[in-house]
Amino acid sequence: MKTELLYLTDSYIKETEANVLEVLEEGVIFDKTVFYPGGGGQIHDTGWVVKNGVEYSVPRVFKSEGEVIHVVEDMELEPGDSVTLRIDWDRRYRIMKMHTSLHIIGAIMYTDYGVLITGSNIFPDRARIDFPMEDMNKEVAMAIVSKADSIAKEGHEVKVYYLPAEEAIKKRDLFRVADFSKYEKYLKGDVRIVEIVGIDVELDGGTHVKNTGEIGEIKFLKYESKGRRNRRIYITV
Repeated sequence: MKTELLYLTDSYIKETEANVLEVLEEGVIFDKTVFYPGGGGQIHDTGWVVKNGVEYSVPRVFKSEGEVIHVVEDMELEPGDSVTLRIDWDRRYRIMKMHTSLHIIGAIMYTDYGVLITGSNIFPDRARIDFPMEDMNKEVAMAIVSKADSIAKEGHEVKVYYLPAEEAIKKRDLFRVADFSKYEKYLKGDVRIVEIVGIDVELDGGTHVKNTGEIGEIKFLKYESKGRRNRRIYITV
């Protein structure tokens, strides 16, 4: 990958100076970025590119053939141009809270019920998480979210660090998604670990708050039964 992904080491970086590496038909590649391009169920960031004091909208960022592509509206750029990249921080911060909330819920499901995640999506206004648990119902789902909210309010530190892939693969508790094949493309070199101290440790490439106390209230939105075994919980913060 040509782009340095600043959010991997610090999800609180709101903007950065960057240089244009390539201008493609579908978007722009910069030498570094604060924009999360989407993946692992988390939606991409939005924001702006600033040049000579003028802001240009970035409505979408995505990965293509291993590179991070920024869609920049109504702006002419050339390789070598210097600009400022700025994310929509309010939107990102809410996504960070939502993502960390799902980790807490996933930890409860794993520890209390012995089930792994079968799917998730994180948006700015809501998030959902799925589990293969036939005997779940709305009351159980609400109790799980209530417990997650109580845990969040305890104020647990959230740490990010890296482990060699060969070491991580021996720790099966780090893999919380039921379909292990989804991890295979990431198990090279060093892999990124997100730890909610005392609550959860798992492989993850997304953005999170530094302390669960920042989340505020984790609110139950809806429960759905998705087929014979799969159950879905919707939350917001």
